[in-house]
This record gives sequence, structure tokens and C-alpha cells, in this order.
Amino acid sequence: MLFKKINQSLTGISNDVTTLVSQGTELIGDVNFTGTLEILGSVVGNINSEHETARVRVLKGGSVEGDIKASRIDINGTVKGNVFALQHLCLEAESKVDGNLHYANMEVRPGAQLVGSCIFEPSQSKPEAAPLAGMDEPKVKDIRPSNQQALDKKWQ
Repeated sequence: MLFKKINQSLTGISNDVTTLVSQGTELIGDVNFTGTLEILGSVVGNINSEHETARVRVLKGGSVEGDIKASRIDINGTVKGNVFALQHLCLEAESKVDGNLHYANMEVRPGAQLVGSCIFEPSQSKPEAAPLAGMDEPKVKDIRPSNQQALDKKWQ
């Protein structure tokens, strides 16, 4: 019953919550989260969030052994696994990554270390609606002085 109550209370958490894996803590198992996940300790397992505002920060001294998938990822610690940054990836000066990086937008600071490949994957933004066929383009009113309009017609 206690697990059920905890699980019910977690569903109401807003996306601006920060979860910290503190220094000296070792978390073993996969992590699914919302909000921000900051890692100063060690995570052995995959980290995943499908929320578009999710952020993972592997801070200096922190480590992850597993894949990371989130919208925004900042690494300044050690990662052994593949990284999937759906919107933005930043490799800070103290970062050490052993795995492939999948990114839509990436920053790399001097001193960052990578053993793996960088794979560009465009952001999965919502496609824009195509204009309807046969629809007239909206008319644009020319508000320039009439003498300027006449000169432009003369030069066409």
C-alpha cells in the first residue's frame, strides 16, 4: 500500500522538480524522470525521459554507466554509454564520454573527451501544416509612397 501511495503522489509532480543523486550515492537500475536530474554520485543503468523539458546534468565527479536519453543533457563528469540529446547537448571541459552522441544541437568545451561518434539527428519538432492547394496567397498592401511604387515598376 505504501508503494501505491508514493506512486500516486509522483504523478502530480510538476516538470520543474530537481532530483539529485548526491556524491557518495550509487544508484543501480534504470531511471525514468521528469524535470531535472543532477548526478554527483554514480548511476549504473539507463536514464530516460520523454518529457520535452527534461534535463540531465552529469556534474564534475558524477558518473553514469548506461545510456542517457533526454531533451537537454549537460555532461561534466564521466559517461560510459550512448547519449541521446533530443534538443541540446553540452560537453563541458571535464567531461569524458565513452559512447556515441546523438544530438540535434551540440556544444563542446575545450578539454572535453569523447571516444565514439557524433551523430546529428535533427530536432523532432512538429511539422508545419502545408498550405492548401488552390488557395490564393494573401494579398499584401503596398504602403510605400506612390512615386516609389512607380519607380519599382519601371525597373521590373
